[in-house]
Amino acid sequence: MEVTNEQLDFYKKEGYVVIPNGLTADDLEPLIQDHNGIVDEIAHNLYQQGKVTSLYEGEPFERRLARLADECDEVDGCPDIGATRRHGTYEFLRNGNLVDLIEAFIGPEISCNAVSHVRPKLPNTDVIFHQDAVFTTQEAKGILQVTVWIPLVDVDEENGCLEVQPRVHKEQVVYWSYGKDLPQTEKIVLPMKKGDVLFIHKLTPHGSGPNKTDAVRWSMDLRYQKTGDPSPRPEWPILVARSSDPGRETTYEDWHGAWAAGLEETPKQISYERPTEPQPFTGEMFRG
Repeated sequence: MEVTNEQLDFYKKEGYVVIPNGLTADDLEPLIQDHNGIVDEIAHNLYQQGKVTSLYEGEPFERRLARLADECDEVDGCPDIGATRRHGTYEFLRNGNLVDLIEAFIGPEISCNAVSHVRPKLPNTDVIFHQDAVFTTQEAKGILQVTVWIPLVDVDEENGCLEVQPRVHKEQVVYWSYGKDLPQTEKIVLPMKKGDVLFIHKLTPHGSGPNKTDAVRWSMDLRYQKTGDPSPRPEWPILVARSSDPGRETTYEDWHGAWAAGLEETPKQISYERPTEPQPFTGEMFRG
């Protein structure tokens, strides 16, 4: 699937765009199977320690982690991409259908940086509004980067779908105090189906309301940038997902090894110093 000119124009005007049916069930299945396996490992570890009374093996993907969390307060999510380093997840980050869409926003030399996460949003949790532009070093603050938000289940207001503040990106201001000082403007609720793909400008404030269901709102939020630009999280590795020179693309072995080494040296992400007041954004806004 190609991103249309109309969709790109909408993104530039509004600061976000949803691509309906951008990915297929086959595209998402390796990712879901990876995380089914991770949740299964969590269940067995807790059961062996006597912290839960059941493995909940009969529960579907979107409910099993929530059942474990009901019994054990230690369950507040699952290990992130770099900690698990599963092969299906690696393949998804460089999935051809996904990268085809991303190319329209940043060009043909495409890397996935380490500000990328799996998000198992448990019942009764929400996310405050923020800009993704604040998650960076000062060296990388001006890079062209797009956030790619992908639900692994259908999402709506009940389970806490994403909401955005359109057109705020046009101010070209970074509100560095996370969740504070943001302009109080219209918020758009974005219900999406599994397979839809949301692209968000890094200056577009977004968040989500509480998950009011008894299931997990599984999603991925990934950040892609032009290869060669500085990484906003340099302590951890970048994955070159597509290049005109295939020899530059990151292999699974290299990605796995770089994450293992990076987490051994820096087990927790670094909180980089950043301004406390809003500042003009002078970097790249859109693909040239």
